[in-house]
Amino acid sequence: MIVETAEETSRRARAVPWNGAGAARDARGQWSGHRGGMAEHPPVIVYPPSATGGRRVTVHGQIVGLAHGRGEVAALLRAAGFAPGPDKVVELDRPGLIEWRGGDLDTWG
Repeated sequence: MIVETAEETSRRARAVPWNGAGAARDARGQWSGHRGGMAEHPPVIVYPPSATGGRRVTVHGQIVGLAHGRGEVAALLRAAGFAPGPDKVVELDRPGLIEWRGGDLDTWG
């Protein structure tokens, strides 16, 4: 499991506020990939690296920011409410949470 703690992220990333729509959880407390109906994708999508640098990050179809590393992805997800609990850990390799397009969590350029 690959995780980012709040302390690691604060050293390496800038948090970008999100519009407050929040993340959905099912009855078991697992992240849901949708807000109703059948899910086609996980709730978080990290797009391929752009020509100018960085990867666009969306949550439930809404752009939440541009990340230049895994720490910034974790910061964006933390700001969107994806890190419950006191330790504020975001599991970047958790199946069903993030769809990494155009490369994995170590692909940035």
